[in-house]
Formats: sequence, C-alpha cells, structure tokens
Amino acid sequence: MIEQVSGQILQKSPTFCVVNCHGIGIGLFISINTYQKLADEGNSATMLTYLHVREDALQLYGFGDEEERRMFRQLIGVSGIGPRLALTILSGLTVRDLVQAIAVGDYQLLTKTPGVGKKTAQRVILELKEKVEIESEMEKMADFSGYSTPVRNTIDEAILAMTTLGYRQFDARRAVEKVLRKSPDGLPLEDLIKLALKEV
Repeated sequence: MIEQVSGQILQKSPTFCVVNCHGIGIGLFISINTYQKLADEGNSATMLTYLHVREDALQLYGFGDEEERRMFRQLIGVSGIGPRLALTILSGLTVRDLVQAIAVGDYQLLTKTPGVGKKTAQRVILELKEKVEIESEMEKMADFSGYSTPVRNTIDEAILAMTTLGYRQFDARRAVEKVLRKSPDGLPLEDLIKLALKEV
C-alpha cells in the first residue's frame, strides 16, 4: 500500500499532479482544494495517498492532509460513489463544509456538485451522518493543539499507523490521548504506538 509520496512537483493542474519520486514521475488525481494548497511546480511536496485498484487500472489519489483523505475514504464507502465523484465533491466543498452539511442533513448543498443528484446526496447523509457525529465527539475529546509541532507530528504518525493496522480513527485518537496523559512531554513514535496499542 502506498501511504504517501514525497518529491519535486513536475506538473500541477486543478485535477492532477505529477511528483518526481527518486526519478519516477508519480501521477496523482487531486481535488481543487488540494491543488490550492500545493506548492508550485519545481518545489518539493509531501502528499498523503490512496491507491484505488481496478481490474484495468491502478489509480493513485493525492491529498493535502489527513482530514481530506479520511473524508474521501468515507465517501467512496457510500454506495454509488466512486473515487472520481468523491474527488469532485471534495473539489466543490471544503471538508468542514461537507461535514456540516452531513451533520445538519443539508442535501441541497451536496446537489450543487456536478453528478450528485438528490437521491445520491440523501444517501451520503444517511450513511455518513453517524460517522461524522462520532468524529465530532472525537475532536472534542482529544484536542492535541496544545502540544508542540514535533509532538503533534508524532501523534499524527502514531494515529496513522494505528488506522493502517485497522483500528478506527476514534479509537486510535482515544488511545493516544490516554498515553499522553501519563507522558505529557511526548514519546518517541515507536513507544507511543506500542503503548497506545495496549489502550485499545
């Protein structure tokens, strides 16, 4: 599984970019929101990724942050929504606006996205509303903003490692929070993951 790519940006457009990874040009489909955050061509960047496997193709999708990638994964889990449509939705709305629309049941906002009709919008809200509410509670419960940038980076990597192992984001954040209560100054990544796994 390809979790992220780093390298010089060779090509950049609102829907696609190419990153030079050790001499290999890696093409990634991106949202307009990610495009706007992405550095200019010739500069270096690190992007989180999702590899979509089809019978006739391997398609790599790139994201500027974990929040967008997480929402992308949730969207493609909704029946009738594929990766391209999920990316279109994330191009038309920020993750925050999309979460709010799902939380309040505003399907009309979703129908403003090309390719999303009323039934599809209502299905998105129906299938994701509970997940969005859980994550909202999770954000309230585990606020890591008070930690230094290096510690927050370690926290993000630990949570990513745990979700890669199959744990829910909610459970991973809660476990990391429990560990940090006992070690508020932070821990090396390996130790943080090891101790957090004992808390789930």
